[in-house]
Amino acid sequence: MRGCRTLIMLLLSSILLTGCWDRTEINDLAIVLATGVDYQEGQAQLTAQIFIPRKGGGGSESGGAGEGASGVTMIRTAEGDNIAEALNRLQRKVARHMFWGQCEVIVISEEAGKQGLREYIDFLLRYPQFREHAYVFSSQESAKDILALLDPLERSTSESLREMANMNLGTRVTLLELSQSIQGASGSAVLTRILIAPPEPKDGPNATTPLLKGISLYKHGRYALTVKEPVSLGVLLMINELNNIIIPVKLDQQKGTFSIQPTSITTTLTPRIVNREWLMKIRIVAKGEVVMNTTDANLTDPAKMIELNQAWEDKLKELAQQALHMSQKEQKTDFFRFADTFRRHYPQEWKKKKDQWEAMYPQLQVDVSAKTSITGNGRSTGPQGIPEQSAD
Repeated sequence: MRGCRTLIMLLLSSILLTGCWDRTEINDLAIVLATGVDYQEGQAQLTAQIFIPRKGGGGSESGGAGEGASGVTMIRTAEGDNIAEALNRLQRKVARHMFWGQCEVIVISEEAGKQGLREYIDFLLRYPQFREHAYVFSSQESAKDILALLDPLERSTSESLREMANMNLGTRVTLLELSQSIQGASGSAVLTRILIAPPEPKDGPNATTPLLKGISLYKHGRYALTVKEPVSLGVLLMINELNNIIIPVKLDQQKGTFSIQPTSITTTLTPRIVNREWLMKIRIVAKGEVVMNTTDANLTDPAKMIELNQAWEDKLKELAQQALHMSQKEQKTDFFRFADTFRRHYPQEWKKKKDQWEAMYPQLQVDVSAKTSITGNGRSTGPQGIPEQSAD
């Protein structure tokens, strides 16, 4: 009898359990892999690169219009007076509930960047599903065109861009870091710039990959300009993002060049206020290996190694000074966040001078020094293809 009463109580209590009545099945989701932001004809334009699950297992199917090369993504775009309205209209074009929690790449076109990043960042960080650690890129072409590329190597352009970011090709800026940059004391930001690589003649116009080339600079949260090599290398050096690079170095009165691949480069900013004079000390420390030698110099000679180290130090200082000249004299904009460094080290002095920073920055004294160490000569020591008697 007691057992029957217990069973009845359990059955009655189960009525009060809610279960998973409000769940969303995976089959009802449209998973967004990448997002593009454009601005055309006075309206914000939002593009989503959506995963197609029925083709996610691979196969020999070819992608149709707007699909990836392996046929696993599609592109959908909508416009609105702002990005929130564009997202609302975009959902009406997709038969499933759009899920943005897997979006790992955000592409913002330069045209959209000219309107200001704050609106886009505010929405993307405020909307519950967007990932604050998604990588952000700038594009010369429309972001929609970038996401529509049929990448022959990866399943989608979102995977291509994510892998490029993880390889430290250019800057690796997340959505949260971008927000912190434009809200910082300097109000500037630096993003990797994407172009579209020319397709092979036998392939279709979209059967190609994104190409990272140049750096997009933002002033007061708006797109300001694009810099290319060698200035872009100096910018990356100043913000500690110069990776996966081979640097040519020449010696005075020496034909040919040495190509040095850095194994590590660290740039340290040290602010100083001495007798009311504001100064920024920049220290560059680099290690690397010689991967090519087109000179007739033999690096087993200690004197040549000393000379090569000095030439490399001069090269790094030259790159930094070119970037500083662009920033201080040409654009008069603190792209390297000197203001944040002074604010951390001298909070009281910064409070007194922060309103004058834009006038102070172009005249700020900057001292650049470098220390390099060549740790290897590759698998050979002497120059290749030169008779031994000529290399002596």
